Formats: sequence, C-alpha cells, structure tokens
Amino acid sequence: MVRLTGSMTLKNTHQKKFNDLADSHFMSLQNDLRHFRVSTDPLYADFSLEDLFSRSIYYQKVKDSEKRQVFLIQTPDNDYFLKISHLIRDKDRFRHTILPQRKWAEWKNLKRLQRLGITAAEPIAKGSRPSPAPESFFILTKKINGRHVNGQALSEAKILGHYAALLHSRGIYHADLHPENIIIDPKNQPFLIDVQEVFSLHYLPRWLRIYNLGKFFFQLDLLHPIPSWMTEFLRSYNMDFKKSVSEEEIRKASGYHFHRRLRSRTNRCCKNSTEFEIVKEPRFKGYKKRNFNWGRQELVKALLEATSLKEDRVFRYHDVCIKIHPRKLFHRDRCFTSWKISRALEILDIPVPQAYAYFKMETKSYFLSELLIDSMTLNDYLSSLTNKREKRRAIIKFALWMKKIHDHQVRQSDFKSSNVLCKNGEYFMIDLDSVKIGRLTDKQRIINLAQLNASLSNMIACKDRLRFFYYYAAMDERSRNSRRNIYKKV
Repeated sequence: MVRLTGSMTLKNTHQKKFNDLADSHFMSLQNDLRHFRVSTDPLYADFSLEDLFSRSIYYQKVKDSEKRQVFLIQTPDNDYFLKISHLIRDKDRFRHTILPQRKWAEWKNLKRLQRLGITAAEPIAKGSRPSPAPESFFILTKKINGRHVNGQALSEAKILGHYAALLHSRGIYHADLHPENIIIDPKNQPFLIDVQEVFSLHYLPRWLRIYNLGKFFFQLDLLHPIPSWMTEFLRSYNMDFKKSVSEEEIRKASGYHFHRRLRSRTNRCCKNSTEFEIVKEPRFKGYKKRNFNWGRQELVKALLEATSLKEDRVFRYHDVCIKIHPRKLFHRDRCFTSWKISRALEILDIPVPQAYAYFKMETKSYFLSELLIDSMTLNDYLSSLTNKREKRRAIIKFALWMKKIHDHQVRQSDFKSSNVLCKNGEYFMIDLDSVKIGRLTDKQRIINLAQLNASLSNMIACKDRLRFFYYYAAMDERSRNSRRNIYKKV
C-alpha cells in the first residue's frame, strides 16, 4: 500500500505517482489484469484499465483471501473498487459450471437496480480470465463516498425505513442485508453495495420481508443502536404497506438469524479449518484443535497415568481434564455434546474451560479440555471470602454472569453450585453435556435459579441471596411485584 498525505498539492501528487507504480503489488496487479478479457458499461465506452492505472494516485488492498481480493484505487477524479474472484475450490468450479450466470450476478444486479431507480454502486467494467487455472473474473465499481449505518440517529432510521420499503415494494430481496452493505452519502441518500446475493421477485410476501428485516436488525444489534431506532425505522417502512410489521415480529426473526449463525459457527468445530482438524485413524476418530498435538498414543498413555477426579468418568492428566462416556446405541454421546456446547459458549463469550479435542476410540468417547488448576467451586469460593466488601462484589459479579447466561437463552438442566468453578475472580461453567441453548421460558429460568439457590452453602446468608437476585433482575422491564413473585417461586 502506498499512501499520499492529504496536504499534498495535485502537482506533488502526480510526482508521487511514479512511486505508486513502482510498488511491487500494484505492478503485479496490472500485469495480471492484462490477460483478462475486459468489457465496459455503455456509459463508459471510452474507459480503459491502462488509463485508470496511469492516473492512479493511491492504491490499497482492502481485502485479501484465497478466493477474493478487493482493491481501492484512487484517481484525481474518482475512487474505484476492484473486486477479483478466483475459482479455487472444486465446489466453486462445479457451482459455476452448472450455474454460469453466477459469475456476473453482481454486475447484472447493479444494472437491474439502476433500471428500477434504486441507488446502488455504479458498475464501470468487468473482465474474466478462463486460463491459466484458476479461472478468475473481476468487477470494477465507483466508490460511494459516505459512511456505514451506525444506528445512532433517528433521521437515519427514517431514511432507511423508506429505502427498505422501496427495495421490498419493487421485489428486491437482499439475502445479505446488513449495515455494512449500505452506505449513506453526505446528502443522506442510502446506496446498496455488495449485491452478489440480490434477487428480483415479482412479489415479496410479508413473511419474507420480515425475515429479511430480521437479518438486518440482527446485524444492527451488534452496533448497539439507540432504543427508539427500530420504532422510527418501522414507522417509515410501514407507510408503504397495508399490513404493518411489528417490532415483536422483527425481534423474533432477528433471534432466528442469531441462532442460525450460532449453529453455523458452532459446527465449524467438526470441520477442517484454520482452527480445527478432523482426526481419522484406524479405530480412532474425532475432532481437535490444530494447536493440540494429541493422537491415539498420547490418549492411551494419558489414560494409563491419569488421576481420577470423579468416579471413573473424569480424569486429570497434567493440565488436561479427560471426560469419558461409554458409547451406546440410541444414547446421546455426552462427550460430543460437551465438545459442541463448549464451542457455542466460547462464541457467546461465556467463560468455559478451553476445549482441546473430542475422540472416539473403541466403545468409548473422550472429551479433553483445560484443567483449571487452583480453581474452587462456587460454594468454596464464596465461603472463603471473609471481607464483606469483597464478598458483595463477588456476588454482584456472579449475578451479572448468571444474567448474561440467561440473556443468551442458555440453561443447564443441572445448575448446581458444584458446576461453577472460580479462578482469579472469574466464573467458569463446567459439566457442559447438560447445557442447552434455545428459547428460555420463565419456568426454566426459575428452575435454574432454584437449583442454584438450593445447592448453595448455608454460609451464604439470606441477605446475600437477595442481593444476588436484585442485581440479576436489575435490568428486567417487568414490574417490581412481578419480580417479587418470581423470587417467591425460586
């Protein structure tokens, strides 16, 4: 990347241009594109890549992956995005063979949006190179000057409500609609970018519109929008439709997208990736983290030398905890459940001992995780705190930790104090095979709290238990009497 300071005059900028062209990556990019067959939009019939590169004053690689690179190229007149895609994987080549129209889907979508009067990035040129392998193609668009959606202004919500209604009323469905794919220019006009996954339908049913808006708000919630942003957005959006869409429907659709994304990211622990690895050996299979170097021999050795922690099911070997479960037909594999739940909780940023591997050997399965050395159970930790102020802080922190778990719709069917470990003032959930992630009802929440309350030591005074529930329910929107009724049930 070569950067030119904004204080340079145009004359100095052109003097610096030769340094840009001397950049090895920039020169390599130009050489690669010389082998592409290029076609331009009719509105830019006189456009050429050679002229673009000769006038460039700034070059930056914005995205770099094996399948796709994105470059930002600036000239004195305009800025451009160059997106180059490579068909590296067999499944990508097969997909483009049976669906050749996928190659120029983004180009066609941009042209379709132009015809419909919907503001989007402006296409300039496209090109392809069938050989040598891998097959590659690119699309060049003008950069939209502006900012991404941030959810911090009600005027922004009103504008985007109208814009989303325009998309849906004209049959446009963006399967990857999220704040990063919308740019708002200085005149407060939204522009759609990255339209690879845009589909044009004759009619967009109401359930599909809700599903699409749920995807947008699921991504927007990660930016923590102001509370009334959704209300203002839907007020503008519903003006163009007979039957209004409610906030409750959007939140329900957003929750569906959240759990779908969580399942997708969780399942990566059962695939080959940069972080995980599939293990396949004779009579020995499973999954493990790539930085964990155990195999069959290491596991057998560990089982011979390990120390039992809990009957014949949990063992300790150095700093590794080994959980064993017999595999039976029509029975759930508890170790495999622990492996997947551990990954899901890690994604949700809920502290658990680090998971290392899941193995199947003969008639048993094994779950290997980090052994929290010098940790204490919840009862022992709270009972060891003699200073009242420290104990109060620990209980408040535990209440907020418990609230975070329930806010993420996580429950443990056997939530007792011995299944919570404490180390250096942090709380960790263990015994993960009894953890479930899904819709958490009030009854299940009460049962969880009752299990925890019943298992706490008598050293924890009633005043401390009340303090726990006070901070646990501090942000609850229900009335004071409703919260009291819940505590009475607990």
